[in-house]
Amino acid sequence: MVTLFFALTIVLFLLGVPMAITIGFSSIVYILLADINPMIVVQRLFTGADVSALMAIPFFILAGNLMLTGGLAQRILDLANSLIGRMTGGLALVTILGCMFFAAISGSSIATAAALGTLMIPAMVDKGYGRGFATAIVSNASPMGVIIPPSISLIIYGSLSGASISDLYLVGVPAGLIVGISLLIVVYLISRKRGYKGTDEPFKFSDFLRAFRRSLWALGTPIILLGGVFLGIVTPTESGVVAVVYAIIVGMFIYRELKLKDVWGIFLDSAKSTAIIMFIIANAALFAYILAYENIPTAIVSSVLSISENPIIVLLLINVILLIFGAFMDTMAILVIVVPMFLPVITAMGVDPVLFGIIVVVNTAIGMATPPFGATLLISSNLGKSPLVTVARESGWMLFALIVALLLITYVPYLVMFPLWGFG
Repeated sequence: MVTLFFALTIVLFLLGVPMAITIGFSSIVYILLADINPMIVVQRLFTGADVSALMAIPFFILAGNLMLTGGLAQRILDLANSLIGRMTGGLALVTILGCMFFAAISGSSIATAAALGTLMIPAMVDKGYGRGFATAIVSNASPMGVIIPPSISLIIYGSLSGASISDLYLVGVPAGLIVGISLLIVVYLISRKRGYKGTDEPFKFSDFLRAFRRSLWALGTPIILLGGVFLGIVTPTESGVVAVVYAIIVGMFIYRELKLKDVWGIFLDSAKSTAIIMFIIANAALFAYILAYENIPTAIVSSVLSISENPIIVLLLINVILLIFGAFMDTMAILVIVVPMFLPVITAMGVDPVLFGIIVVVNTAIGMATPPFGATLLISSNLGKSPLVTVARESGWMLFALIVALLLITYVPYLVMFPLWGFG
């Protein structure tokens, strides 16, 4: 029965059936053939989506879309350009910093790729950057949206594992910085080798001050969102509501780029995006029930620990598995399927679930930029009008930088865990 269950899942996946439908249909077929009460399907689908922490997801998606339309992303890019635009590879570095800032606003890699790809790929091409290289930068930098808080992936991991979302947010900040710095170094070196120059204009403090004043309200967004959570003023879910209200006020009344006629379309797009995510989560909860019913997580724990009980080896194996999954599967599907399987393994080894959460999320971020089915790779390739093969080839050293960052986070955990562990 289990063999049939996995065989059906693999066949549907290879046929290109959407992941949510694949795992949901396979689970329903198993339940019917195993003579389990069919009502369990409804119960598990409802239970999977009925998690209070998941209420933050629609608010952050809506806030990100409002901020994009309201002009916050452009002002952040203008500020970064005034600071480092004159450096070698300046526009490429500005794009990476822009992805980091927008990630701290939207919580979504897809939104970050769409926003920055539309703005920055044409700008880099106009400045003489190779189209494939410019597209690869957005493809590899935008996944920071799932790492840097407020991250939808961290919220989902917290709801699945029971780990504190506030703690995950705390360690997500240094993790995002490590990933971002790794990309900045590699892109700078490539730009210097290829002769991609910055702007010819010298640094002017007056220009920086002007850009800073224009971006002040946009810069206040992550401070308000994360500061409120870290100080205990609001919960992560409540911070999403605050983000929506803040985005409407700033976009409509301060920057005046968000028009009343745009609001309905933004709400509709956000509702569609939320529905897709919740559909995946609900079906994956049903899939996870089948895994638990067949004691598959226990079997995986035994199998992994039979190979080695050394945390270094086990974490390496898990990283390799997650990187492979990431090249083929949706981020949300990976989280809801993999976390129940591997969480008992890392718990048995004494690894902090919060650290494991960051490791998993960074793996899924890398997967989003990895061929053949990485989400940001596909989106960026489409926006940049660059062949997928070209973007994948240009991504080589950037993916190497992301994997180095992953290894640092995995094997030098203090680099990300110091906000929780302290400095003692």
